[in-house]
Amino acid sequence: MEIMTMRREWLLSIGAVVLAFLGAQHHNLMMLLFALGLGDAGMSVMTEVPLLRTLMLLMSLIMAAAVGYQISRPNRPTAMRVTGALSILFTLGIAGWSVMHFGL
Repeated sequence: MEIMTMRREWLLSIGAVVLAFLGAQHHNLMMLLFALGLGDAGMSVMTEVPLLRTLMLLMSLIMAAAVGYQISRPNRPTAMRVTGALSILFTLGIAGWSVMHFGL
């Protein structure tokens, strides 16, 4: 039983990081496009379809809130709380940077 609990804790901790990472993927995709010299292609999508960028930012915030809810529950292990908190900070930092530089 102890092994199953420990596996579940690890899965939940890793899941929180993965979900927060996926919520912030729009930023990472844009940086990858810039690094590969395809910045114009990526920026044209974001300027042509501003609703897409807004939805991506909203999804990032929803995922950060979901992770926040998960780590606030009293039976969560410390490892999950720490990784979840780091994921939230990372997601909010990237979303904030994006809004400051590009607006809503």
